Amino acid sequence: MEVFEITSEEFEDGHEFNRYLSSEYTDLSNEDLYIISGVTELNQSKFEECLEDRGWEFEEEYGAIKKIENQYSQNRRAEAYLHFDSDEQLFFFYTDQRKTEEINGALIPLLRKIKGLHYLYISPNVLKAVTEEIAEENDSAKVTEFIAKRTRGTDIPAEERPDKERTINYYGDDGLRTLREVEEKYGVLPHILEISIPGELTFRMDKEGVFKLKSGSLRLMFEYVDECINQCLDIKEAYDSTRIDDVEITEGDVVSQSTPAKIGLEAPLEYDDIGPLQESLRGNEYALIDSHAERGSVYFSSKIYDQENNLFFNVRADSSGIRVFPRENRDIGTFFRFFETVQSAVDERAKAESINYPIQ
Repeated sequence: MEVFEITSEEFEDGHEFNRYLSSEYTDLSNEDLYIISGVTELNQSKFEECLEDRGWEFEEEYGAIKKIENQYSQNRRAEAYLHFDSDEQLFFFYTDQRKTEEINGALIPLLRKIKGLHYLYISPNVLKAVTEEIAEENDSAKVTEFIAKRTRGTDIPAEERPDKERTINYYGDDGLRTLREVEEKYGVLPHILEISIPGELTFRMDKEGVFKLKSGSLRLMFEYVDECINQCLDIKEAYDSTRIDDVEITEGDVVSQSTPAKIGLEAPLEYDDIGPLQESLRGNEYALIDSHAERGSVYFSSKIYDQENNLFFNVRADSSGIRVFPRENRDIGTFFRFFETVQSAVDERAKAESINYPIQ
């Protein structure tokens, strides 16, 4: 199964390509369109070099859009169109190939295995907020499917057994009402949503930045994609604000100074939250070294080793938030994964914040 063919023309940027697809896609393909979004700290040249190192070939160029291909198994070939947004350091793959085959087999692994990039994490709160916005703007809008979860350590109120982790899979035209009900009753938040605006659009979105057009207006779906992205850029901005500087204290005496990012917490961190956070980190291939926690005026510190990316960083936490200090090297994937773990284990409403002054 080959990716849909586009006409040979030049696209100035991703917005122009999106406008082209919005008007032409129904004539180009009968299949669902997938848009896989990611974030990177690499420039475009280095990013493309990493793709080539993974066996991807650049087959055609249409201005700002490039067609890429990869023979990822003996009998299977993945294809997609790539747009790299140099301003925001975001990238997007467009394809109508199969989710269970070419996308999961070749595209999704790129977001997990290449250092310096990561899938565009769209938090459950953002998914819920965008869904409520759609419902407010469209009286006929329905959630027809969702997967919602309650994770260990969450502070979301729940009427029934708040100490239990849960996953709820739901199918039905009353999904939005049901989602609100199960959030109140069981304290769950959405990880995957399918939304239908009758006569206009049916699409799917998930917390790993994958959007799927099933039918209807691609132009309208792009509006909601942009809304999700805009609400997620604060995570990248917080990461971008971190740095490691060599500071000369006296002549010939240089020390390393680290500027952290802060993960602000809506609910104050309590001593009992530290255990679930440590457990979640260990479960996500982080090793904790020289950890220290104090009761009373809550304080937690640790050196953390990201086993997946072979990288160290430090954290210091008090009741108001968690500061993340880079050490010798930084990696955007490490920061995004850590932020997602904090939202999962401590506070789903946590927000990434920049700190504009150095702290040793």
